[in-house]
Amino acid sequence: MSINNAHVDVLQGQKWESSPWKRLQVGDIVRIKQDSYFPADLLFLSSTNADGVCYIETANLDGETNLKIRKALEKTWDYVLPEKASEFKGEIQCEQPNNSLYTFTGNLIVDKQTIPISPNQILLRGCSLRNTEYIVAVVIFTGHETKVMMNSMNVPSKRSTLEKKLDKLILALFATLFTMCVIGAIGSGVFINEKYFYLGLRGRVEDQFNPKNRLVVTILTMFTLITLYSTIIPISLYVSIEMIKFIQCAQFINNDLNMYHAESNTPALARTSNLNEELGQVEYIFSDKTGTLTRNLMEFFKCSIGGEIYGTGITEIEKGGAERAGVRIDDDEDKRSATAVHEKGFNFDDTRIMRGAWRNEPNPEACMEFFRCLAICHTVLPEGEETPEKITYQAASPDEAALVAAAKNFGFFFYRRTPTTVMVRESHVDRMGSMQDVAYEILNVLEFNSTRKRQSVVCRFPNGKLVLYCK
Repeated sequence: MSINNAHVDVLQGQKWESSPWKRLQVGDIVRIKQDSYFPADLLFLSSTNADGVCYIETANLDGETNLKIRKALEKTWDYVLPEKASEFKGEIQCEQPNNSLYTFTGNLIVDKQTIPISPNQILLRGCSLRNTEYIVAVVIFTGHETKVMMNSMNVPSKRSTLEKKLDKLILALFATLFTMCVIGAIGSGVFINEKYFYLGLRGRVEDQFNPKNRLVVTILTMFTLITLYSTIIPISLYVSIEMIKFIQCAQFINNDLNMYHAESNTPALARTSNLNEELGQVEYIFSDKTGTLTRNLMEFFKCSIGGEIYGTGITEIEKGGAERAGVRIDDDEDKRSATAVHEKGFNFDDTRIMRGAWRNEPNPEACMEFFRCLAICHTVLPEGEETPEKITYQAASPDEAALVAAAKNFGFFFYRRTPTTVMVRESHVDRMGSMQDVAYEILNVLEFNSTRKRQSVVCRFPNGKLVLYCK
């Protein structure tokens, strides 16, 4: 109900009107504001950002917290204001609803021109808008036809081994009860005799019940015995076990101090009491090698420039190797120099290249290009005040943020991005202590992918020189 009644701005005539999600229909033009969730699968038309770009977070779909870039079709960039959006007339031809999150086939027909739509223009329900004031989009799939809903499956009912065993016992008891009743009823039918009657069943009664009809006696005795023997079935056992499990969850698991996480103020929360007795019982261990780290903390620690290794710290890998070799390593925090810096994403110590000292190295040109590459070749977005202390970086991955933070600490401070330029405040380039703001025009970004295992940008320097930086 809360999802169905959440509100979104829908275009009515020439103005935005708030409407609940459940009223949305295919073809509605909607406006989504920053940090809101998408109410349906949408075709992205235009954005308040230049060049029709918006940033979305897909954590609800794939658990990735990094921002993804979506780009609207150039033909629809102008439809930002309601007056302009109301003029939008077009036809969308697209695939049938399906559950494939990363593919989309379709065309947009505007002014008798057919433009293909790629997954890059599709905003899926469940994602949220980031770093963009608002966007305008048109609804393609709603409700149970959205890709995320097509992916949902019925939750399997989990039953503990105790419950399964209990069910088998009860069935065995039922079988025993039935067998006892059948034997008793047949015996009653066989052995019935007038001389055993203690009620005078003569005359009128025989119309209603004839003791000489052995079949009727057997059937009626069967019901009598079921009633008499029914106490064999322990109905109260089920009730007792359910009560015990409920109390275990409510009183013991939820109030367990050893399972309280102080950092995030999160106590343990038992969502079901079905599986209490399964806790801590390991039946199988499956193991694989994935690229996912539990705590994905990346720190810039060492680097190699022109074959020279910089960074005096000792990495976890070096520690591990030394331990295996039986060598003792002194890793004293006290030995760090005055120039050492430790902040989020950067934990580096080397007097040779910090604070402009790289100018005195044998290869200052290589150092400068290395720092420039870190400051320019990325898809990071700066947020907040444009000062080295206050700025925060929104990156596709923690390692990318760490590399930009490293460039900042080396004196190449990336502070602003527009769709076509990257602004970098460079220190100590011409001489020690000098500082200048340089705008690099980004002509093309070749995004990182796992096949190429690298990312490149083609940029134009202020003096017109073209450079390809590869990372």
